[in-house]
Amino acid sequence: MRHSIFAVVLTALMVCAAVQAAPGAGALALLCAENNSPGCFGAQANLQATNKFTSVDAFDVTTSTPALSTISGYGAVLAWTDNVPADPTGLGNLLASYYNLGGKHLVVSTYGFSNPWAISGTVMTGSFAALTNLGTNGTVSGSLVAVVPSDPIFTGTTLSSVTYFENLNYAHPGLAPGATLLATDGAGVNMIARSANGVIDFNVYPGSESATNAAFYNLLATALTSGGSVVSVPALTPVAVVLLIAGILLLAAFQLRRRTA
Repeated sequence: MRHSIFAVVLTALMVCAAVQAAPGAGALALLCAENNSPGCFGAQANLQATNKFTSVDAFDVTTSTPALSTISGYGAVLAWTDNVPADPTGLGNLLASYYNLGGKHLVVSTYGFSNPWAISGTVMTGSFAALTNLGTNGTVSGSLVAVVPSDPIFTGTTLSSVTYFENLNYAHPGLAPGATLLATDGAGVNMIARSANGVIDFNVYPGSESATNAAFYNLLATALTSGGSVVSVPALTPVAVVLLIAGILLLAAFQLRRRTA
């Protein structure tokens, strides 16, 4: 009997440890096509330094696309390309499926809107789309000018202090139906927009370049932590999962005791 109770307790402790090891709502996953550059070309360290995430993990999508189960535990996902992704359509479908889980934050960034590095699939269509790939690339001004200055993503950031890397491969994207334009480059290029269902499209490259400063990463981190998808069903928190499993295990122990009494 004592061995059976010990096994039950050990199982409960293992389950608790597994739940605690899950990324959690405050964790960020980076899905980058950076040809296996460490830390997604420096973005991982810079976003961790904003102190807005409990953890930041990097997944390179140049050679493969992760499964939904791999990223479903993260509260936020930032996806971008610098190389052609292994499966542009599969990546876009994955991002839409992730966002549909509810309670998630999703930002899609440059060069995800530029040919030939563009992300495709579901996330670039319908209510998921904010910026649209028009097949036109070119330089941008290097500035960000708010169209909706009161939007929450600008909280705590002075846009005039933001600097970022840019080149002639930046998209000159259109605005998707139902989307809200949040910022331009001040010279007619759409830079930040929110889709009809809340996905943020951010037409700036997130990799670490000499022109990209801390104010930019603070702005990006705020975009990744404000708003989000609607939770359509109650979400099980780690505590709720532990309590549920503990209850099941206690019930099993009680039944075992009855059989051996």
